[in-house]
Amino acid sequence: MLSKSQSISVRLSQEDYSYLMKIDRNGAMTQSEKVRELISLARDSVGTESFSRTYMSSVETLLPFKAKYKEAGTRSILIEAAFEFLEDSITAIQRTSQADQFEKSLESELIPGIELLVERLSLLVSEQGSSINSVETEKLKSKIIALTTEV
Repeated sequence: MLSKSQSISVRLSQEDYSYLMKIDRNGAMTQSEKVRELISLARDSVGTESFSRTYMSSVETLLPFKAKYKEAGTRSILIEAAFEFLEDSITAIQRTSQADQFEKSLESELIPGIELLVERLSLLVSEQGSSINSVETEKLKSKIIALTTEV
């Protein structure tokens, strides 16, 4: 049986249209390609049995926020570390959601992401990192130093 494409017509708000046009996945350029990518994303998000699928889903979720951050043109170790931690955490939660011992599995999956977050925060403390809000970052640095010296 031959597979025929179905033509659809939709009206989008300006906000939804702008979001659609920002989709940059698998080289999607036209409106039709971008809608097909959205459908593909929805299909992929149903199955969370593979790492790549769950990771891509978490990355896609944060894309609009990461794009907004990058538009500002400034760099922040703290923000970048937070995005990475969120992506890794979402992936871990999705991967372990069907596990028999959810808490134990989730903790095991979260540990590498937490270690990476701590490593990135240590860069911030060692003055090698960049930040946007220096006053708040200095407060955070002081708290991190206090925590590490107490242990």
